[in-house]
Amino acid sequence: MSGLTEFEKQYFSEGFRFLDKNKDDKVEKNDLGAMLKALKFDLNEQQIVDMIQVADSKKDGTVRYEDFLARFVHKDMGELEAELQQAFEIVAGENVKISTGDLQAFFNAIGEEVNDEELKEIMDMAGTDGKLSKEEFIKMLHV
Repeated sequence: MSGLTEFEKQYFSEGFRFLDKNKDDKVEKNDLGAMLKALKFDLNEQQIVDMIQVADSKKDGTVRYEDFLARFVHKDMGELEAELQQAFEIVAGENVKISTGDLQAFFNAIGEEVNDEELKEIMDMAGTDGKLSKEEFIKMLHV
């Protein structure tokens, strides 16, 4: 896709590979379902299929990288902001800031291995008190 920086292309590529658990270059309902379950979304199978269909350009029940990229690149900023706020609320729970422990629990829940050094780097990106506020979290993830 034209108009994306190399960083943005890498960011989206990593996001897609993260969702593609069986590494078949497609995100299927099982891939998406596992991610949503880890994020504590209680969706039934039909709701997950419906989500896939939104981005499925070939209408075969899968989302390829091109579909994935097109879906996210064309989001308006208000919609992206709302999704990032929702992600913060999922990770933070009842807290007003995300701690290192919150981030570690989140990464564990979604099956992503992150060591202490990587967690420290993420937290240092905010450059604050060792916890991420909603604004810092959104700024860090905003593409």
